[in-house]
Amino acid sequence: MATTASIDSDRAHTHPIVELRVRADPGQLPVLRAVAAAIALQNDFDLDTVADVKLAVDEAATRLIMSAVDGTDVTCRFQTIAPTLRISVSATTRPSPTSSARTFGWHVLNSLADSVDVRLDDTASGSVTTIDLSVTEGSAPR
Repeated sequence: MATTASIDSDRAHTHPIVELRVRADPGQLPVLRAVAAAIALQNDFDLDTVADVKLAVDEAATRLIMSAVDGTDVTCRFQTIAPTLRISVSATTRPSPTSSARTFGWHVLNSLADSVDVRLDDTASGSVTTIDLSVTEGSAPR
């Protein structure tokens, strides 16, 4: 006897990734913030956590945009594994995109996210800097 499964039951066991690619331009930050907020709201995050997600995405993307190679894109990936939203922001950058972990911006980013990780990968098209964040609903200190 053949077994069947509905598409909905298959979706229940996966954690889809939403990927957004925009120009590496400060004018695109509102788009990234809006998508981040929409995903957090869709996953029933409280309003304080939604605000934290928006600010964290804004800070990470701004840091990469300021160091991005001209004409490149910023890619932002979102994945929810309840109760945590994992976010990965990446761009092809010039050297020293993360300059100092002692800046106010890094302090803000670290206070908004449960974890922050930065990695640099050399590719054929240049160095790709990725900032990985995770934000858990209600975890930020108030």
